Amino acid sequence: MTMNQIDTNRVAVFLSEKFGINLNISFNSEKIDIRLSDFEFGEGFTLSVKFEWRHLSVEFIPDNFSGALIRTMGLANISKKEIFKVLITEYSSSYNNITMKINDEIVNPQEPQYWDDDWRKLYIKLFKTPIILDELTNIEFEDVIIESSGDLLRLVLSLLPLEETEIEENIEGLPEGALTRIEVNRYERSALNRQTCLIIHGCICKACGFNFEEKYGALGKGFIHVHHIVPVSQLGSDYEINPEKDLVPLCPNCHAMIHKQNPPYSVEELKLIILSNMKVEKGL
Repeated sequence: MTMNQIDTNRVAVFLSEKFGINLNISFNSEKIDIRLSDFEFGEGFTLSVKFEWRHLSVEFIPDNFSGALIRTMGLANISKKEIFKVLITEYSSSYNNITMKINDEIVNPQEPQYWDDDWRKLYIKLFKTPIILDELTNIEFEDVIIESSGDLLRLVLSLLPLEETEIEENIEGLPEGALTRIEVNRYERSALNRQTCLIIHGCICKACGFNFEEKYGALGKGFIHVHHIVPVSQLGSDYEINPEKDLVPLCPNCHAMIHKQNPPYSVEELKLIILSNMKVEKGL
């Protein structure tokens, strides 16, 4: 099994659709490089996937002139850094080692409260072993690349503005020349918030307990709706979504039922309705 045997187009399409961004992928016999096509070369970053003897590493490597990007990531608000922390905590069981350096100093990625906000350099590496390439099919090999690079990409995106359209200069609180953008829809149901919600709460309906993977096997793995506890229309312009407190997984049936009134039922109210109906059916 070599890098030349993988379908890079499948990898690019899968990641692009998952995160809603455009990606460019290049590869040789030693590594795969993944880049966001929205960044000019020299001002963005590369996710470098390397397979060596029995192990895999994925590295976040900034370009030579990506200072604005790094400064913006360092100035991410508490909400974004908490999402980063949740993701890192989840990944700690999947990777043998996670290395993070800020300004060439090793930091604990699970303790954002101790990070320096003035970022000039950033390095992140995910390391996993054993990975035995000879035992993997082409599809399995590609899936490993998709999963590992997706994990690191999710970490990077958690510290960046999400729904973006244009650059705005001199935002208060940011250094001159920092990478800042206006969000198209601040409350867009972003893939990142959804994924963080499911990492925290799991993919089981919080109202009725339905589990799609148990019912449908691999076909249902990871499938569930995510419900905004407070309707999006009622959120203030400065509100930051908290995936743990503001979002909850619901099956499509419960999601439809919870919106049968306006404002929607609470999850607890819907659970009581389900329980009450079950008692009626059993003649209790």
